Amino acid sequence: MIKFPKIRGTEDRFDLDAKNINTLTDIFSYLAKLNGYKRMITPIMENADLFIRSVGDSSDIVTKEFYDFKDKGDRRVVLRPEGTAGVIRALIEEKLIYSKQLPIKAYYFGPMFRYERPQSGRLRQFNQFGIECVGTNNLYDDADMLVFANNCLKTLGLKQYTISINNIGNFESRKKWINELKKYFKKYEKELTEDSIKRINTNPLRILDDKIDGKKEFVKKAPKIDSFLSKEEIEYFDELTKVLKGLNVDFTIDKTLVRGLDYYTNFVFEINSTSDALKGQPTLVGGGRYSYLVKELGGTDLSCCGFAIGLERMLIQLAAEKQEIIKPDSIDVCVACLSSDKMVKFTALMISNLLKLSKISCISNFDSTKIEKHFKYAKDNNAKFVVIIGDKEYKENKLLIKDQRSLTQKEIPANDLVKYLKDNIK
Repeated sequence: MIKFPKIRGTEDRFDLDAKNINTLTDIFSYLAKLNGYKRMITPIMENADLFIRSVGDSSDIVTKEFYDFKDKGDRRVVLRPEGTAGVIRALIEEKLIYSKQLPIKAYYFGPMFRYERPQSGRLRQFNQFGIECVGTNNLYDDADMLVFANNCLKTLGLKQYTISINNIGNFESRKKWINELKKYFKKYEKELTEDSIKRINTNPLRILDDKIDGKKEFVKKAPKIDSFLSKEEIEYFDELTKVLKGLNVDFTIDKTLVRGLDYYTNFVFEINSTSDALKGQPTLVGGGRYSYLVKELGGTDLSCCGFAIGLERMLIQLAAEKQEIIKPDSIDVCVACLSSDKMVKFTALMISNLLKLSKISCISNFDSTKIEKHFKYAKDNNAKFVVIIGDKEYKENKLLIKDQRSLTQKEIPANDLVKYLKDNIK
């Protein structure tokens, strides 16, 4: 009998199991580069206050799931439970948000730690891949992020999953909603679990996605945020859904979806497995927009969006759908939209998505219409080509291609783009 067994909720991986984790990280890293993201490595240990301030002091992560301890300097240290807060902390501390062209696109992967009850698809030490798009404030990057997440599953050949989205408003709208939820759940106090009773006054949103109470009918019928959203928030979400439909993203709007981290604002989404193999823990990908975290952690006022994928759950899903893992290669292009017109921006987004699906690496900056900023962004990311679309190009169904290596440019029909790039990228 083994004298020192592994800690409950952890796993040993050898040979093929270890290779599969590595291959998944290679594939997601490749896709991140296709989308213009750069690798970020942050410490596994962080100051506990970082996560208390970022994910919320009433969240399950802080109240139940921290792996925290006092070090020899009597500092409270935590093993990171998620990746976003550490990435934002690093970008602020290393002054990257001030010295780099925005948006900054970072990706990460590595072990996370949460003290949860172990079961299939839920470990106490687990691996996550994640992306953060920092310094962007438009619905096109929200759409692009969800398409990126969806393409991660498509690239692996997965089909048994659904996409849910919701608009949870900003903090001001949510405060009004939370006050109504407190009044509502007080009426059902006797029908809630002990954990949810405590949350009524601290954070009733957690009741909506509670593993037990979230399934109860009266919880599903709780007040929805729609009544508390501003006109601008409603219009933003309506436009976002139109863009997603235009990109052929198959999604449903789930008004009970809130996510488990307090820093999210407005757009949130989850990609959930429909396979019986992950019936108890179906979430494969989760993410959305967060607009106050950078400022909350000591930086300037920047809006961001991002998502995270659980690698162990992805392996379970792959096995359930009998899909093999195959590694691809990568190259780089920058799509520059020089128009503020919605249809031109949407076309630029469709071009960007087409290139990524054609295995041509692609970045874009939808916050700017100035050609100088696009070229600087392309240069900072070592893009080989810049694909330019403005009002003129849109009307004529043409694109201007600038070769960053030879500094030559050529106008081509929009339908010839993929063939032209594949013929000329070396």
